[in-house]
Amino acid sequence: MKRYIFTIAALAFLLAVFAPLASAQSTGAQPAGAQPAAQDPAAEELAAYKAWYEANGKKDYPTAFTLAKAYLEKFPNGKYAKYLKETWIPPIRAKLLNEAVQAKNIPDVVRLGKEAVAANPDNLDFPLFLATQMRTLDTNLQYSADTVEFTQTSIRLIEAGKAPTPQPGVTFDKNKTLAYLRDTLGAIDEKKSPEKSLEQYHQAATLDPTNARYFFNCGRLHQDRYGIAAQKYQAFSQEDRTAAEPKPEVKAALDEVNKEADGVINCWARFLALKSDYSEDTKNKVMAALTNLYKYRHNDSTDGLQKLIDDNKTSPTPVSMTPPPAQPATPPADQKAAEQSTMSAKPGPTPAKPAPAQAKPNGKRPR
Repeated sequence: MKRYIFTIAALAFLLAVFAPLASAQSTGAQPAGAQPAAQDPAAEELAAYKAWYEANGKKDYPTAFTLAKAYLEKFPNGKYAKYLKETWIPPIRAKLLNEAVQAKNIPDVVRLGKEAVAANPDNLDFPLFLATQMRTLDTNLQYSADTVEFTQTSIRLIEAGKAPTPQPGVTFDKNKTLAYLRDTLGAIDEKKSPEKSLEQYHQAATLDPTNARYFFNCGRLHQDRYGIAAQKYQAFSQEDRTAAEPKPEVKAALDEVNKEADGVINCWARFLALKSDYSEDTKNKVMAALTNLYKYRHNDSTDGLQKLIDDNKTSPTPVSMTPPPAQPATPPADQKAAEQSTMSAKPGPTPAKPAPAQAKPNGKRPR
């Protein structure tokens, strides 16, 4: 995955997109009459409960958690089942999940996270927390299928009207949160399905039209597609390309080139218009590639380019270029160099992300 996949300007709204997972309190308190000797249950159930009771008393929560689940699996209607299932397990699972996140133990994050989501299928807190954590932790995309699962679950719940547990002083922004999640899916899709990735980035940009990251990304992918389309078009003979009445396949190839060029122009004009933490070097490279393509689409003229950028600065939604009536017949020869310089540009800092209650968001650059 390219290094810039996980980078955007820090967004304060992400502090509001999840409820902190409960930190389990160290406790030896049990339900009334829950001592093993209080009654005389079946010996096997008593032994299972006693094993959990002793581990919990020692504050060995990982062992106690495993024993509690073993008890429930064997005695789902047992004497202590309700207490363990409803009162003890949820906060302990949350505690262990937070510890797994802090330790960057991705297998445990996935395992505990899936258990939490399954236990609370209509609660947005856990899948949203997990989607944002996995986006940062799984830098090699080894667990991308799990990240996609948590992300899609979050999207489904939000679109069904669910919201995270409210926190004092913070407001849940539905559209910005959905944009962040769409961007996550777009990053994962880049290698296996660039077309789906581009669709996700466009959706993110529509949901949050003031976030420069989404427009940088859609411009990147349109530029990739422009390069491919240009090569396909230039593979036709000069005679075919300059014919008064081009063959249908030649015309279709040129139309594809122009379509992708316009996609780059519209995305990157908006990107340059928005305030962001991207470096000046990146912005300059984007401007160089944008200018090159704009000149290609306007017969070597830059008239109107700055106005397009300025219009985007004042508009709350993207302003697109009006396609020129005359279609040039030859894509710019020096576009390849512009592509290489822009594609190697390093984007700005990663976004702040929802974090466990005891941690603060960070703005580190990706490795």
